[in-house]
Amino acid sequence: MADTELNVITRGRIPGGAKREVTSALRDCYRRFSPRVPDKVEVHIVDRETTMRDFLREEKFRLGITTSGDEEFVCSHDAWRGYPRITICLERLARFNRLARLGAIRHEAAHSVLHGFLEYYIFRIPEDCRRTAMIKGIDSAVLGQALYYLSVAVKDFEATRLLVEYDYINCQFAFALEWIQPSEEDESAWKLAKANRQAKFVYQTTLLKPTLFAHPLLSLPKSKRISLKYQVQLGGRVEELVGHLGEGEGSKLLQVSNMIVESLTEDTHKNVDLALHQAMSLA
Repeated sequence: MADTELNVITRGRIPGGAKREVTSALRDCYRRFSPRVPDKVEVHIVDRETTMRDFLREEKFRLGITTSGDEEFVCSHDAWRGYPRITICLERLARFNRLARLGAIRHEAAHSVLHGFLEYYIFRIPEDCRRTAMIKGIDSAVLGQALYYLSVAVKDFEATRLLVEYDYINCQFAFALEWIQPSEEDESAWKLAKANRQAKFVYQTTLLKPTLFAHPLLSLPKSKRISLKYQVQLGGRVEELVGHLGEGEGSKLLQVSNMIVESLTEDTHKNVDLALHQAMSLA
């Protein structure tokens, strides 16, 4: 069995222990995921949030990538150069407990296995969705942004589903409970967004990322079920996260999330199309 080649690149002041923690967690994943692992993965470990933002923005500028938002993730995965690449920010990761840190790193390893080619970062809007958007007064740029957020949400669902399949469960609960955190800014942002149909639509699609990420954990099969406490905690956290939308809008978002999951297959592109079709009911 050939090992996945890890090309680790550090930026800034990176303690040796942190580098070992990251590489050890990744190697453990690839051993367990074998034989469906990539031949090589490029890993960027950066020291600070500003370093990560600058690095990803410079890369996007060089490659002509127009999407935004991933600069604020704890870790990110891309295949913009045709091979899987993971970027990890130690400043952000340090805010998590050890199990959640492992969960975050393993989450990116799952992406590198499932979404390690450029094709998983190129999605097209189905013509019927374009027509529906036009009828509802959603312009093409807004629809494109919604498609991006939905593609991220779908890929997060697929990553969690894979990790559950391989029994990386406790660390995914720990990771989810650390980063799915309602904030005071959410309510203010929603008050501004809901006054504008297009802004409201985009805002709601951003909330599908955490709800789809959490779904495989909240619907664990009996054979993999762990302490009910974690599921209750995570389920409550998701409800809190959408609570500021109000009872009607929050329930509708969770309903759309469930309908998306019920329709998903093993084909990422088909899944993103299905998710966009379902999400159009939010517009």
